[in-house]
Amino acid sequence: MLIEYLLLISTNIIFQTSRTYNARAIAKEDTMKVVWTSIIVKVSWIISTSIGIKSVFDGDIWLAITYVVTGTLGDYLGMIITYKNNA
Repeated sequence: MLIEYLLLISTNIIFQTSRTYNARAIAKEDTMKVVWTSIIVKVSWIISTSIGIKSVFDGDIWLAITYVVTGTLGDYLGMIITYKNNA
């Protein structure tokens, strides 16, 4: 159970952060960054989303809440990191 939480937290934060970074790479038309960040986005998405969906079907409310909270945290970190890199 602890491994499931740790895996969800890490992959969801990676997903949200890399998705934001990927969107910025697309806007800058940086093909190599788009390709590499897309791979990271897809792999982390499939892992975190499957754990999140499983938690809903299993009725594990705390794991589902963790999914939502870490997704929001990942969005925030993605914005902070990409704005800091552009400054």
